[in-house]
Amino acid sequence: MLKRSVFLAVAIGLAGMSAVYAETTEGLPEIRQKRLDLKQDFTEKEEQIKSMDAAEQKYLSELKALDDEMSELNQEIRDLQSIMIESERTAADLRNEIDKLANTLQHREQLIKERLRTMQTNNGLGMYVDIIFDSKNLSQLFDAAVAVRTFIKADKDLMEKHQADLELKKIQESELERKIVLMEKDHQELQSLEAELQKKAEEKQSLLDSLQKEKQEYESELMDMYEVYVNLASQEIAILKEKQRVEFSSAQPEVGFIMPARGELTSGYGPRWGRLHAGIDIADESPDSIVVAAASGTVIRSYYSATYGNCVLITHKIEGRTFTTLYAHLEKSTVTTGQSIKKGEMLGYMGNTGDSRGKHLHFEIHEGQWNYQKSNSVDPLQYVKK
Repeated sequence: MLKRSVFLAVAIGLAGMSAVYAETTEGLPEIRQKRLDLKQDFTEKEEQIKSMDAAEQKYLSELKALDDEMSELNQEIRDLQSIMIESERTAADLRNEIDKLANTLQHREQLIKERLRTMQTNNGLGMYVDIIFDSKNLSQLFDAAVAVRTFIKADKDLMEKHQADLELKKIQESELERKIVLMEKDHQELQSLEAELQKKAEEKQSLLDSLQKEKQEYESELMDMYEVYVNLASQEIAILKEKQRVEFSSAQPEVGFIMPARGELTSGYGPRWGRLHAGIDIADESPDSIVVAAASGTVIRSYYSATYGNCVLITHKIEGRTFTTLYAHLEKSTVTTGQSIKKGEMLGYMGNTGDSRGKHLHFEIHEGQWNYQKSNSVDPLQYVKK
């Protein structure tokens, strides 16, 4: 519901701006007039908004709750995938250690077999007895006894080392087996999370279908009026902040835009489903696909919309011209309204929030200010490359 407190908050935000308007900042008088005209309509329709507020808020809160749950699930999937990658790396290292130890044991077993074969050929311990009794004198007898003791100790040490390594190999194989069991458990958990995510997506689709079926035209108009009003008011403030940022910036003037996300271009600018698709859609299924600012500027608004989901609007001043960019359906936003943004700075993760049928970024560029009719929108590919 559009409460008077909303208008009060906006009024406070716009207080003191009259002096700045005297400087004739580009486009601001037109935006202000549109906002004031729109405010007059609210007086006539406030009662209608109140009557529909409870039902709308129920749908919106349920939709946002689902989007938030899906965002948390996506984060759990990312965390679990990191754990699985580390576990696979540890398991691979352990396999290498076991292989090296197995080679050592194999080599030593050959040595032990040769040693036993020699002892058998020479009558086992009788060989050591012969060495002692063949001594000619006490000195030779002492030397022979020392040599025999050395031989026997070496054989004993060799067997003990071999036995210890066999035990170590057994322990390492047991540890590897344990890690494989844990990795399989993690894999099953990942599949469970992905299945739960799919279930949430289906629940959300069902909720969206229900919302669109029950929503009447006048309700949609009222919601749009609220969003347009707040966006216009926020745009006034952001344009002034962006003007000050550019004037006081010591950096080189910025030129051009960059693509805000990696992925496949799934839908272009132009007519779609009987109306204008005022931007492009970029899809990337990887769990850590991030969205960045296409140019430096000031955040007009970072908010949640039933249509756009988690959405960010940014105003830019480039080569003396004003531009506005819009980034919709984010999994979550990492920036706030009024924040100064640098080109390439992260705005959030690509998502599937709001009125969306799959994970993607909806990206718009407007030459000038944003307006509800999208009359200033242009094909973003005029400014960025695929």
